[in-house]
Amino acid sequence: MAVISLLFLAVMYVVHHPLPVSDRMDLDTLARSRQLEKRMSEEMRQLEMEFEERKRAAEQRQKAENLWRGETLSDQIVLGKKDMGRTFQADDQEGPFGWMLGNLWNAGLFCLFLLFELLRQNMQHEPAFDTSSDEEEAEVRVVPVTSCSWFTDFPSGAALNSFYEHCVQNATRDLPSTCEFVESFVDNLIEACRMLSRQEAHLQFEDCLGLGAAFEKWGTYQETQKFNVLVPIVPPQGWVFVLEMRDPALGQHCGRVLVELECMCKCEKLLGDVLCLVHHDNHLTAPGKCNSFIRGSLCTGSYLDVCKTVQWFRNLVGNAWALVAHKYDFKLSFPASPTSCELRLDYRSGRFLSISLVLGVQREDTLVYLVSQASDQEQQLTSVNWPESFAACEHLFLKLVGRFAPENTCHLKCLQIIVRLWDLQNLRHGASSPILTSYHFKTALMHLLLRLPLTDWQHNMLSQRLQDILWYLGRGLQERSLHHFLIGNTCLPLTIPIPKTFRNAEPVNLFQHLVLNPVGHSQAVEEFHNLLIQVKTLPSAPLAEAF
Repeated sequence: MAVISLLFLAVMYVVHHPLPVSDRMDLDTLARSRQLEKRMSEEMRQLEMEFEERKRAAEQRQKAENLWRGETLSDQIVLGKKDMGRTFQADDQEGPFGWMLGNLWNAGLFCLFLLFELLRQNMQHEPAFDTSSDEEEAEVRVVPVTSCSWFTDFPSGAALNSFYEHCVQNATRDLPSTCEFVESFVDNLIEACRMLSRQEAHLQFEDCLGLGAAFEKWGTYQETQKFNVLVPIVPPQGWVFVLEMRDPALGQHCGRVLVELECMCKCEKLLGDVLCLVHHDNHLTAPGKCNSFIRGSLCTGSYLDVCKTVQWFRNLVGNAWALVAHKYDFKLSFPASPTSCELRLDYRSGRFLSISLVLGVQREDTLVYLVSQASDQEQQLTSVNWPESFAACEHLFLKLVGRFAPENTCHLKCLQIIVRLWDLQNLRHGASSPILTSYHFKTALMHLLLRLPLTDWQHNMLSQRLQDILWYLGRGLQERSLHHFLIGNTCLPLTIPIPKTFRNAEPVNLFQHLVLNPVGHSQAVEEFHNLLIQVKTLPSAPLAEAF
């Protein structure tokens, strides 16, 4: 009877209360469903335990009554009809108790049905962030942002577009032409460097690549104060770079560049009379000079030294500037930096540009480079450790999204609005070293670009997509987990050339430093909370404050 009642209630609920189905994956609904399933399972388990306890108690009472009356199973067999009457009488006495248990079971199922209905109604109306477990509820009280009440006052698409036009677009109107000039100027410098290094048999340079916010077309005024350009380097003829990568489990993604002579023994049979610089004693004069220069001036031991290589490159760029200075009408200076070649272009009008030339060694046939300039979190590296950079891969991903997405999408506009508000917040509060950076916002955007169809990023969905980015990052802060976009991401398109080990690797948590640092986590949550306030007050914010 209990099973029939349960099936009847289940069928009635499905018929009268069908759950809405969406054609896209809703992470928030999935989380609430799992939480509800967990609660329902616990309540069902408690109800079953209570039913079993009552059943065992009834059986024990019945056995005690039988023992008191002296009735056993053997007596029933011997006495025949007389005890059959007694047995029937006992069963008749147990009947009302079984009827009571059945009613209790039906009443429990009915109460469970009502509870499930109430939870379902709350699930349809509760905010997106209110999906935490019992352990997370304490954290929600500490982190008011996860209550998500601010979604009710979120700016409309028209207000966001107005803010973008006045505070972002006007400040970055000349950015495309400036990026084009920077690439052209650096190309001329590198071409002059090639001429000088070829004469001396030094390191060679490949085509440079502009990286960062400015070249990815999402930069704001603060993000475009400096232009980062990657300058890949390769060894001269007769030499090879052997990359020795450090174990990522140690917490830092970096490697060392071993400089070795290239063995030409395998080529002798094909090319004829070719001298091997490793196994032949009669070396050529030029490789001998190159040997003494590379090992003596650019290496520490047998490994390429970051500081020595950057210093050599800075001197080479200075000599190259003397060859091309007549083409330009500005003054070029070289600010000191141990890990990059910094350039400052000062115009007569008072305007200036800052360019950072970062050396890089390509890892295999991928777009992952070992670069000379470390991030803020990897400043403790030694001079022979080159940090690993994924900026070129991320640049290609955003470029592919722009190519295949519909026209006038809002994904870059969302990022620009968030970063611009972030810059304004740091200026107002005077934050010198914030926990959150523009890279965290960019990572959240790239993850959502893979999860949502590109058609969901139409220009008229600006407000919804901006909420999604903030929700994704806010949930990551709540869970202290934000996965790296490239490492361990099995959904990454195969057109992005990364090492094979990256796709099957364990995901890297960008918020790992916040797990064991409650003070840093509280600061990051406060920064995010202030950003949400900035977003909520956006329509009434004076536009003059944005400049």
